Amino acid sequence: MSKSAYQAYGASSKLGLTGRALEAEAFTQAARKLQEARDNDDSRSLAMDALRYNNRLWTVVQSAITESGSELPETVKAELLSLSLYVDKRTREAIADPEPELLDVLIDINRNMALAQYSK
Repeated sequence: MSKSAYQAYGASSKLGLTGRALEAEAFTQAARKLQEARDNDDSRSLAMDALRYNNRLWTVVQSAITESGSELPETVKAELLSLSLYVDKRTREAIADPEPELLDVLIDINRNMALAQYSK
């Protein structure tokens, strides 16, 4: 992701992370926020905050995928874009009705994305 993309979610200055570690932390943070919202299902404001964060994160992912300087192979870009569109759809559904099952899907995706970044 580009430096401006990292700055969009503000983690770089707070954590001093770069590259894959920063990406992993952003996905971990999204999963953490969504899990907290799921664990406190009586708090709609927690859910909305977590879902807005998730939406911003995946918007950054989409931006990074489509920017002209992206070095990702075309097949990886296509797969990530498809996944990001799926996440967008599920996020919109969860905003309308933050059911635990919808949050679980988003939590799992973000955790897997974080693990993928940590393992490289």
